[in-house]
Amino acid sequence: MDIRDLEEFLAVLDHGSILRAAEEIGLAQPALSRRMRALENSLGVPLLARSTRGVTPTVYGELLARRARLALRHRQQTIDELRSLRDGVTGRARVGIAPALASLLPRAIERLSEQRPGLAFRVVEGTYDSLVRGLRVGDIDGAFSLLVPGELHEGLAVRPLIEDRVMILCNPRHRLRRRRRLQLDDLREERWALMNRPPSIIDMYRTIAASRGLESPHIAVETDSLDLIKSLVLRSSFLTALPRGAMRSELEAGQVAALAIAGLPAVTAGFLHRQEVLPPAVQLLLDEVDSLLRAA
Repeated sequence: MDIRDLEEFLAVLDHGSILRAAEEIGLAQPALSRRMRALENSLGVPLLARSTRGVTPTVYGELLARRARLALRHRQQTIDELRSLRDGVTGRARVGIAPALASLLPRAIERLSEQRPGLAFRVVEGTYDSLVRGLRVGDIDGAFSLLVPGELHEGLAVRPLIEDRVMILCNPRHRLRRRRRLQLDDLREERWALMNRPPSIIDMYRTIAASRGLESPHIAVETDSLDLIKSLVLRSSFLTALPRGAMRSELEAGQVAALAIAGLPAVTAGFLHRQEVLPPAVQLLLDEVDSLLRAA
């Protein structure tokens, strides 16, 4: 017994006649009659009571009719839900975000929520290490993170999204803001608060200093908390080195300032996921982020 059997059986009941049902579904009457007999034989019970006035369901036929209508409704509902999921009308996006990239998502989620109200989002913040771990065990379907140069992402796909210039950021009232020309050597006595996940931020910081024959300035605070770094920079004389996107809103609001230091490198932000087809809602979110980055 398959879906076609159920549809033909219900057509016979709805029309009360094998002949009229056959005409409706485009079969010859003898062929449909044989198919009804075959269905009864396969189930081992009579489904139709036949007379000169047409057909009516037996007690077995009534039970099958109820179940068949329910099964066909569930089948159509499943098809509709799958198509909605495919088209991004409904669905759930489970993604992770590194603190330094937190500004990437709000606008993308806002726009998608307006366009497709059926979408839902679960966003977790974490370090590079915890996001990769979450991907591998299936807690999240994708992660926006700074990419670690030279890192081997076995079993994961990596999609670079944007290169972001690293900036040295400070409180707008910091005394170094009065200096027109600054060199890294001018910063060696300062207190620094740096992100330690991914470790490439601190490695980059030390590499730049070494390439210029300088001792690494004193790192007073290493943390995976962007909120802590923001608080230290906004409230005191700490310096930090971060991609511009990590403090974009604070820069635009004038709450932090960038020191004029030439020759700072760029870092690459990207999207990581398991090497399989992304859930439609996650793909839509990734496409929206990509579109906003291209338009910026």
